[in-house]
Amino acid sequence: MSNSDNKCKWHFDKQTGEDQGPGDALGQNFKGEPYAALVRESIQNSLDVPLENGSPVRVVYSFGNIDSDSLEGFFDLKDHIKGCMEFWHAKGDIVAKYQKKLECFDNGLISNMPYLKVSDYNTQGMDYKNGDNNCPFYAFVRASKISVKGGSFQGGTYGFGKAAYFQLSPINTLFISTQTPEGKVFFEGKSALCTHLYKHEKKTSVGFFDNTNGERPIDKVSEIPEMFRRDESGTDFYILGFNPSDMDSALKKMMHEVLRSFHPAVEAGMLEVEIRSTKGIINITKESINDYIIQEFPDELDNSGQYRTLNPRPYYDALVHKGEGKGYEVFEGEKEHLGKVKMFIKKVPGATDKIVFMRRPRMLVYAQKAQSSLGFYGVFICDDKNGDILLSKLENSSHSKWSRDFYRDEITSDCIQEGVDAMNELKEFCDECIAKIAGENPNNELSIPGLEDLLYVPDSLLDDDRQSVLGKPIDNNDEENGSPTTSTEKIDVDNKQKDPLPIGTIMVEAPGKAKSSPTGKTTAGTGHGKGKRQGGKEPAPGVDVDITDIDETKGKHFVPMNVPVRVFAQNIDGTIYHIVIIHSDREVENGKMELIVCGEQYDMQIKVVDTDNGKPKENTITNMAFGNEVVKVRIRFADNMPHTVQTKLYYEE
Repeated sequence: MSNSDNKCKWHFDKQTGEDQGPGDALGQNFKGEPYAALVRESIQNSLDVPLENGSPVRVVYSFGNIDSDSLEGFFDLKDHIKGCMEFWHAKGDIVAKYQKKLECFDNGLISNMPYLKVSDYNTQGMDYKNGDNNCPFYAFVRASKISVKGGSFQGGTYGFGKAAYFQLSPINTLFISTQTPEGKVFFEGKSALCTHLYKHEKKTSVGFFDNTNGERPIDKVSEIPEMFRRDESGTDFYILGFNPSDMDSALKKMMHEVLRSFHPAVEAGMLEVEIRSTKGIINITKESINDYIIQEFPDELDNSGQYRTLNPRPYYDALVHKGEGKGYEVFEGEKEHLGKVKMFIKKVPGATDKIVFMRRPRMLVYAQKAQSSLGFYGVFICDDKNGDILLSKLENSSHSKWSRDFYRDEITSDCIQEGVDAMNELKEFCDECIAKIAGENPNNELSIPGLEDLLYVPDSLLDDDRQSVLGKPIDNNDEENGSPTTSTEKIDVDNKQKDPLPIGTIMVEAPGKAKSSPTGKTTAGTGHGKGKRQGGKEPAPGVDVDITDIDETKGKHFVPMNVPVRVFAQNIDGTIYHIVIIHSDREVENGKMELIVCGEQYDMQIKVVDTDNGKPKENTITNMAFGNEVVKVRIRFADNMPHTVQTKLYYEE
């Protein structure tokens, strides 16, 4: 063992209880977009514990390597990984999984291990007291499903976010080094494997790297391996084995997530982020963020279908140009439970009436589409201390949604009333803001965020790519399916809109090949290919919408038609059906509808196994037929679960 190890080695206790396999239930929350998840979780952790010195929190992502000459004891982890394969030798999938982990060490005569280092500055670090299970270092390193933070904002409440760090380590191993404002230091490594054999003895799944017999972190600077020592308050997280196949793509995703989720914190002077790599340095600050936003997100409209593809540009504009006029407004309010709240508005032709929501840490939590067509983007902020705490209780574990369903009594499972009241206040404030945008015109029929609380599944997230025009809700429920019904009265379809229309409602096929042209007279789908959509696996012809010229002698093109589509979930004797309501304005003989299930981190295609209109094929329904009327289509997914659903509906003419 080298002297620079300071006698650090791995400590796995003897396994005496239930054997643990390699499954990671918490990590599934972040598996879809691991780079974005790491950025969201790590920056939020740092924003939770700022030093009150007037300087922004600074988060730095950098890369390096550990070699066996400098930290020989670390590489003994190979033997524990081999022990996992030995103990689970009859499980071929587990053996194959740990073989890949072992290969991370076999990379030359001198073993080295790459890492991604996440460092924060102007933060409080993580304190530790031996025997105290209510301190931050204990919660992050030595406990599971526990979160303890001492910061002003308390952004994280579930303690699940640490899984985002482990998710990016192919060997499930982290090193953590921290220093508090008082100068106290702590260092320890943690590896989460599975029950395994080591020197013919059965060992636990979790081990610690230190020189204290695995009993506590190292708390003396002189005993911490030199490369992990800090000299100022804050924390370093080393994600061991980080070595993506496409580093450029990983860096781009990390940068985009900073701009997407944290531009409000950067713009407010609360945060600075630096990404250091061999490709150069990306330094996102209050002074530089405007250039990065314009460079990476040149389009001023957000026509995204899910949060992971959200274009932050219009929301950034709403904050930067707050109240300047020329389409920018700020609405303020005060509610009993939420306290003081604000809505920043940007009005622009072609906007999809979408609102993003955040609380005190100034991290975007989620985006939600209002069922109106007023042409605006909104940014909701609750800066109130008590309101922030209450909203954190209404937040899910991946910090991507607020709902009264996430704040329940642990004994009765009933929604806690203050959470219900807070969500009602949120809806009420959004209603008030949208009414002001609409000019308080009583003839405007609006469906405002919050309606989803009345449904099994929120329909305001169904199809963010759709420009919706909804009919007037009727108080009674439909006798057949029990869902709220909608009339077709007062539907105002704007067929004269000149701007390119969003995709996601009905695409009408017509003769003639479309060609993009700045002087064209027709709005049409121009991204068609030679093949046809098969079960949702290939994009339908005409997926890109633009102003075009039409060559009627060649091919076909698709014309978007603005019709409202809603989706409801219904439980009938234990079987979950989804009811799709289509306000058709013409007869359709051969329609097709693709259904995409929206997940918290990524969208999914789930097979449709039954429908009462058309033929199901994978996640697409073909051969649909309906008339010029309000059409109800009942479908059933293979997993028999309620979902938030996006729809893409089109037909042949």
